Amino acid sequence: MAQAEPPLSWSDLPTELAGLVLCRLPAYSDRVRFGAVCRHWSFSSKQHRLPQPFPCLVFAGGTFFSLPHSESFQFHDSVGFHSSCGEWLFFSHDGTCSLKNPFSKITLTLPNQSCVCPIDEPVEIVNARATQGVQMPQTSLNMEAEMSIQKVVMCSELLVAAIVSMGPLDTVALCRPGADSWFVSALCSDDLLTYMMFYGGKLYAINKFKDLLAIEFVDENDSGKLSISKVERLVVGGTLPLSLIRGGATNINHFLVESRGALLLVRRTIFGMTSDSDEEGMTIKPVGIEFKVFEADISSSQWVVLTSVGDDQALFLSNSYSQSICVSEHKLLGNHIFILDDGTSSWFWADMKSSCLIYNLIDGKAYSPKPAGTFKGEKAPSAWLFPL
Repeated sequence: MAQAEPPLSWSDLPTELAGLVLCRLPAYSDRVRFGAVCRHWSFSSKQHRLPQPFPCLVFAGGTFFSLPHSESFQFHDSVGFHSSCGEWLFFSHDGTCSLKNPFSKITLTLPNQSCVCPIDEPVEIVNARATQGVQMPQTSLNMEAEMSIQKVVMCSELLVAAIVSMGPLDTVALCRPGADSWFVSALCSDDLLTYMMFYGGKLYAINKFKDLLAIEFVDENDSGKLSISKVERLVVGGTLPLSLIRGGATNINHFLVESRGALLLVRRTIFGMTSDSDEEGMTIKPVGIEFKVFEADISSSQWVVLTSVGDDQALFLSNSYSQSICVSEHKLLGNHIFILDDGTSSWFWADMKSSCLIYNLIDGKAYSPKPAGTFKGEKAPSAWLFPL
């Protein structure tokens, strides 16, 4: 009699089939659960080049939602973060600051905000905005002023950039994790930067005029010295199409994000109607939200209007960090924008059950998705985290 073959177990699943399964799991939490089944599945999960999972929605109290699911889970060492950048959370308390990766458990210590020094840099911006004969008031950057970090940009585990406030001015600062000082730019303080990102080895930033600036830096590994080699204005902000509401209130914010190799400027406009109330004074009733997307055309130095970001792309935007995700491999709809409550326009978000809103770029409709988490009552707004 032929000897019966032992029954197969799930651990015998071929690596190729495991890869096919993983590619169909858009949620980071599902991929973690898959790898936790057994050693073989854990090994398989690390052998395949997978599409990037959906981001996690995280709140300052340490609550995480792994999209597109609505279940929540806790990362207790993530409580009290200030903002996010990619897969990192930024913490700041009494001048000390650090970056923590809740997925890998790595922590990077950054220089104290009181330790600053000037950075070596050019004397002027290439293609700088002309003043057309008008004398603009100039305020020199005071290195003795107290520094406050507004936005952190993770270039690598060896280099961190930030938009910082030095007295009345905002500028760019660079540092190495573990180093003693931040290197602060005086040149960039002339342009009132509002948003910054890292892409292709350079920093890109927009200022209050919606100019696009490219900031090139030199990282001297041997000496540990950082310097800025070039700052160039690539796109002239000019007059972009603007929507207003007669007799109402508008809140306008801009985001910079890379999508399929293009740099996009996204304008969010929130509309409200004002009314007087004897008990509460003036109140604002939300009536709508609108997004406009512009692509940087470097050859013409202009922003070009886009009506679509692609049927395979979704934009996840926040004040601290924004990213484009390919959703076609997850069989989900593209041309959508996911936006977070950033703590401004409280009159718009007051009656919403979620701190997240989804906007359809094709029909202009917006709706609140699950999960229904909200950051109301917490010190920091909700944030995106993008596990790799």
